[in-house]
Amino acid sequence: MSCTKHFLNLEWEHHQWRPQVTGAEVMAAEEADMWGKPVFRDYVRCDKQEVCTECGAVRHPKSCVCEPGKAERCAVYLEWKDEPDQAAK
Repeated sequence: MSCTKHFLNLEWEHHQWRPQVTGAEVMAAEEADMWGKPVFRDYVRCDKQEVCTECGAVRHPKSCVCEPGKAERCAVYLEWKDEPDQAAK
């Protein structure tokens, strides 16, 4: 389906954008605690993009990093994580 709209000899595109996670991984990062000693913490890195629900166009691919607790409250990440093909990984 096309997202191109026509009205009075004018033509423009109007998309319905929806965020989507294309991949994610849990990473360990080394940080210093308040005494300068190394501490390892886990972070979740997601690759995201926006996809048009009408025509499938893609825009704004980006990555983000957050703590696991915040990732478990992110609706877009949880939707990706609950996909059947992610359970096999």
